[in-house]
Amino acid sequence: MGTKPQDISVVIASIVGPPFIDECLESIERQVKDCAAEVIVVACGDSAYAERLTRKFPWVRVIHRAERETVPELRRRGVKEAHGAIVAIVEEHCLAAPDWLRRAMEAHAGGEYGVVGGPVVDYAYKRLRDWVVYFCEYNGYLPPWQDGETYNLGSANIAYSRAVLLKYESCLSQGYWEAGLHPRLIADGVKFRSAPAMVVHHRGPFDYGYYLQQRYWFSRAFAGARRLPASRKLAYFVAAPVVPLLLLARMAQRVLRQRCRVEKFAQSLPLLIPVLFVYVAGEFVGYLAGPGDALLKVE
Repeated sequence: MGTKPQDISVVIASIVGPPFIDECLESIERQVKDCAAEVIVVACGDSAYAERLTRKFPWVRVIHRAERETVPELRRRGVKEAHGAIVAIVEEHCLAAPDWLRRAMEAHAGGEYGVVGGPVVDYAYKRLRDWVVYFCEYNGYLPPWQDGETYNLGSANIAYSRAVLLKYESCLSQGYWEAGLHPRLIADGVKFRSAPAMVVHHRGPFDYGYYLQQRYWFSRAFAGARRLPASRKLAYFVAAPVVPLLLLARMAQRVLRQRCRVEKFAQSLPLLIPVLFVYVAGEFVGYLAGPGDALLKVE
């Protein structure tokens, strides 16, 4: 596609690899051509993986990173290389709806908003463990959504003004964007918009043991990146034994409010509860000892 300016670029950080990244790219191929967009995959791993992606998807620009890097760092590298005025981010675990890019561009029209994003929809999973992952990871982004200004957007399905991202480049590698970048943007008056029609589907599947490990590392990295006063950390340590129940109550409230897959949520409860205890254990260690190398272990 050359180096001429484009309206929108898609940046995908890839650590897990196939089949996730292949299916993600297949979901956007048609719309990328329709929108004359560019796609950048920052692929972490051996060179053979990056070479395979280049052969199979010649319309994708693959940036190979041999050393293990964090997801935010991989995304930062993609943002730096992008040419689009808008940079759309999607997780490699997700499939984009056929009009995802067009909806992102429509939501950015007029330049009022620096960040737009949409819901993460399930993939009608066959296994309970995949519903567990969905409810734990994306309970804050369940459909249906209302259009309008909001600050509750997740980095699995989001599109930024590239100028905004570059202004805050120093924050892009520092922990997960919801914990580090977004509060900075909000404090500086950058406006966020909910775009209900900008949809991605979380694909799965994940093994339960694998997900428990990932949940711990993610939670530790998330907590370690937050800048909380000592008094709030102390309050968390005291309340830690009941925090899983509070998290479950909040999750249930969101599911019921959205009326989103309530039956599946109820069926998932026996597997959800252990995950929430692991989540709190990760946060506990993160607040107590910092993130360590947890972010490097998140895929």
